[in-house]
Amino acid sequence: MSDKDKDLPNHLTKGGPGDKFLGAGKVDTSKWFERVDILENQIKDQEIWFCSAPFQQLYTNTKGEWGPCSWAQEDPKGPNIYNTSMEEWFVNNPRLNQLRNEMITPNSDLTVAKTWCQACMKQEATYGRSRRQSSLKIQTNDRGLWLPLRMAVERFKRRGKGSINNRIFEVQIKAFGNECNLDCYMCQPYDSSTRTKTMNDLKMSGQTVFDEHALKNGRELKSIKGETLESMIDQVVKIAPYIYNLKLIGGEPLVMKQFYQLLDRIVKTGEAKHIKVKYQTNMSVLNLEKIKITNFIPEFDLFEFTVSLDSMGKANNYIRRRSNWDDIVNNIKTVSEYPNVKINVNGTISFLSVLRFYELIDWYNNNVEMFGRDTQINWSQIRGPKKLCANVLPRELKEKLIPIYDGFPDIQNVLKESSGKLDYQDTLDYLIQIDNYYKGTKWEMNLFDVFPELQEFYNSTDSGATQVLKNESN
Repeated sequence: MSDKDKDLPNHLTKGGPGDKFLGAGKVDTSKWFERVDILENQIKDQEIWFCSAPFQQLYTNTKGEWGPCSWAQEDPKGPNIYNTSMEEWFVNNPRLNQLRNEMITPNSDLTVAKTWCQACMKQEATYGRSRRQSSLKIQTNDRGLWLPLRMAVERFKRRGKGSINNRIFEVQIKAFGNECNLDCYMCQPYDSSTRTKTMNDLKMSGQTVFDEHALKNGRELKSIKGETLESMIDQVVKIAPYIYNLKLIGGEPLVMKQFYQLLDRIVKTGEAKHIKVKYQTNMSVLNLEKIKITNFIPEFDLFEFTVSLDSMGKANNYIRRRSNWDDIVNNIKTVSEYPNVKINVNGTISFLSVLRFYELIDWYNNNVEMFGRDTQINWSQIRGPKKLCANVLPRELKEKLIPIYDGFPDIQNVLKESSGKLDYQDTLDYLIQIDNYYKGTKWEMNLFDVFPELQEFYNSTDSGATQVLKNESN
């Protein structure tokens, strides 16, 4: 891996991760935009805290609540798919329109943004880059998207409310559920049906990583009724002429039948050839029963797979339990044979992944041809639970890792961050409990076999995990 920003290849610099951190939450914007005007200069000079999502994204979480994007702070008292249509939310919601106004106003106090967008603000201030910045840089270099998106911003300035006109919309509907076939150790229970089952099992009792709120949300996540889901499909199909990107996220979208139904309906509109499809996927499977995702690929303008990977080989299999590295690589090779397929990699920097993530970057660089045109690897710091963040690692390990990530200041910054009062013993206990949960299954793995550098820091004397194991044996 390169140790200089200037030496980073294009697939690391043109899109986010390789952006040079300038301090105070700012990054080098020299590669943003092909053409500039007043709005572009305001964004480049960071006079305004602008994000495109409120102007072109249609998003619901797994509970069916509308929000400006998938990273926004959730508002359980806000509008949802039961009481507000997609169009009504996007065009007329007063809070969403206030957010838009703040994002185009120099020196705005960003009142709404500080609530909804606190995740990106914190990441920019703490680590030097955020999802907002990474997405904006990609979009501003996509002339076919940026010019009509800019028109939407100008239209908002005139009307003071949203509009559904140009083909700029990214639709992200998570209301189809949280069904998932993997058990990623850092995933919130309510985002995965498998995680919900694992984390509420008696073998996981006593863990202190996920609080009762997260566990309860997973248990109480109710399936949205069939007629409501049909209505959502109808609403998405209705705006097909304005969809630029149909982003399918879960759970795991490749194991969710409603998404295949949605693709089929979009194809029947005749608009598919103008639409890009993006799957945020673990890439562990390509079929659901007799339905093959490869049957839909040729129907769309572009079919993009953003593959969630956090390490290579057995390390990735451990972090994303129930996955198989060889299957994932073979599935990537299968879809890469289609000329309209683009494959990106998206990872999360966490307590375990940071121990091996540099290996994934090197592997990606050495196999970049396999991923197709204009491919990129991106990553972000997990926001919670706090005991699974990379800064909680033992100080000695963090100090060894910091020079390895030379050239990637956002990763270095989280490693330099204090763990505060968080005890990594709780994290190790939790991971050992998961090992015990899977003992005797085909997914059995041992933490210290996969990450041996952690073993010397584990104190089993007063370990909660040890007590659980003792109780199980009695």
